[in-house]
Amino acid sequence: MQRSENSETRRLTVGIFPGAGAVHLYHALDSGYFQKAGLEVDLVQVVSSDQQMAGWNDGDYDIMHTSPDHLLRGLLKRDPVAVQAEGMGELAVHRRPGPPLPTDRWAVDNAQSAFAFVLRAVLADIAGAPVADGQLVSVGGTLQRFQALPTGAVDGTTLHPPFDALAAEEGYPRLGGHLQVAPDILTGVVVVPRTAATTPHIRAYLDVCRVSTAKLLTSGASGVEAALVRHGLPKPAAQAAAPGLLGPAGLSISPDVTLRGIEAVADLRRRFTPAWQPSCPLRSLIGPGAER
Repeated sequence: MQRSENSETRRLTVGIFPGAGAVHLYHALDSGYFQKAGLEVDLVQVVSSDQQMAGWNDGDYDIMHTSPDHLLRGLLKRDPVAVQAEGMGELAVHRRPGPPLPTDRWAVDNAQSAFAFVLRAVLADIAGAPVADGQLVSVGGTLQRFQALPTGAVDGTTLHPPFDALAAEEGYPRLGGHLQVAPDILTGVVVVPRTAATTPHIRAYLDVCRVSTAKLLTSGASGVEAALVRHGLPKPAAQAAAPGLLGPAGLSISPDVTLRGIEAVADLRRRFTPAWQPSCPLRSLIGPGAER
């Protein structure tokens, strides 16, 4: 993680979603890990997957922390590959009190996203209430979906920490999560252009991410909460996020991008769009050295 004496600082623009899943990035910035590695990192928050993918295609980001299903959709340019896996906690479906109804409206970022497919799987397999296409309402990222719940415009949605815990506190009980219906899927990956995957600055960035994550795991709930609060998350939200981030689908997942994990994402997509086929071999979406 140490920079050489003669190396110049490399600036990297990184597209991320708001929320606790980026806690390792916040901690790395606050602790000076990126600076010590010769990197100047600018985190740019987006409000939807469509905005993030458009920014990637326009060359606005050097790196994305995103869902692996974006690679499968074949909409990304610049030959993107996943170079590291990450966990943000379980993807959980929450709904207003009462049993699901055929008239329910379910908030999604995009109807073709993994979050939407997790929602459909939870409702079909656990709640016994399959969702029709017309029940899905495109609202935006997790923050926007969480904010839509009390408006009454939607009845439920898929959330991750801290929004899942906050939704439960506000009276929107959990119906189920991805660990029950699709436990092998990767929920988050770091994406870079294939041509940059093995460059020193990208390898240094990934190394910092791993070191920062390890430090947070060692520090436990108090360290995770402190890192989130330092970066502006209200203390109640930071406390709500910690259990999910320290759980089985959180910070402790392996950084290896496994073919099994990518295939599980593809299988979930095929379940609800049977005619879909990947435009390239799934293994080709994994960057050099990312799978072990």
